[in-house]
Amino acid sequence: DYLNTRKRLYVVDGYGGWEKDYRVPVRVITSRAYHALFMQNMLVPPTDKELETDFGKPFVILNAGVFPANRQTEGMTSSTSIAVSFERREMVILGTQYAGEMKKGVFTIMNYLMPLMPKRDLPPAERALPLHASANIGPDNDVSIFFGLSGT
Repeated sequence: DYLNTRKRLYVVDGYGGWEKDYRVPVRVITSRAYHALFMQNMLVPPTDKELETDFGKPFVILNAGVFPANRQTEGMTSSTSIAVSFERREMVILGTQYAGEMKKGVFTIMNYLMPLMPKRDLPPAERALPLHASANIGPDNDVSIFFGLSGT
């Protein structure tokens, strides 16, 4: 409900991952411009044609991080909550303005879905997992690869 009360929302559509057989369509809805910019930088932008024909049912991240979770809710021990439903294909972020929660959320989604893609019945040796890494190219075309959370 918090997002419904905002005068302006920011929506970012993109893919988690580059490889077409394994990428996950993601839609981020947030009330903070910097969260939208952060995810616009993190996700692979779809083409206009992909948005029309290939984007499918995206995994929706509803980032209402300015609004605290209700600690009176049964089982809630904090004003921060990151909840994921794979059945509804959505993630809800409450009580934290840390933009990295969305990035970690996409990585979590990819860790769950990628081994099942492009087909659920692939033998284990043909399945894939995401790698949390980035690369920089130096002035002499030398490449540095950064692995893990702090390197990206």
